[in-house]
Amino acid sequence: MSGATQIARHITGRHASCRYCAASKGFTLLEAIVAVAIVGVALVPIITFISQMVTGLGRAGDSNARNLAQQSIIELLEPLNPLENPVGEEQIGDLLIRWQTAALIEPNSARRSATGLASFAIGFYNVTVSVDRSNQGQWFSFVMRKVGYRRINLDSLPGTASPQTGPPGLNR
Repeated sequence: MSGATQIARHITGRHASCRYCAASKGFTLLEAIVAVAIVGVALVPIITFISQMVTGLGRAGDSNARNLAQQSIIELLEPLNPLENPVGEEQIGDLLIRWQTAALIEPNSARRSATGLASFAIGFYNVTVSVDRSNQGQWFSFVMRKVGYRRINLDSLPGTASPQTGPPGLNR
């Protein structure tokens, strides 16, 4: 038998006369178990890494959605005057926005001269905002500070009283 023919038979495994070819027709059970163990040990950190990345991406997406919602709610509540609307709620899509105010500095009840805002009662407030999702309950809450104001009766200010009228013919 020529060398090329013998090599071809070794490669294809078509002869039983060679002890090496007869014994190496497949993997032994031990080799298969070792291979599965090596693959398993290699896959554990990869699967753990992928799981952590998916969880992290979910948290980042929720955080971005919460920040966008908070910015939108701050813009929505920009015209809110906590002195006139201390408690309220607003439904926007699937979000229910509730607010409640607490006075940090109570508004002045009398005129304050030389302040530039003598005709206004001004107070400072903490506004606690709670945001609920219709299908999940409370999503998040935050606190913002706002100024509350109300116009004081102008008749009580000097120089703003309405002119006195007397009997007809006496006013000039």
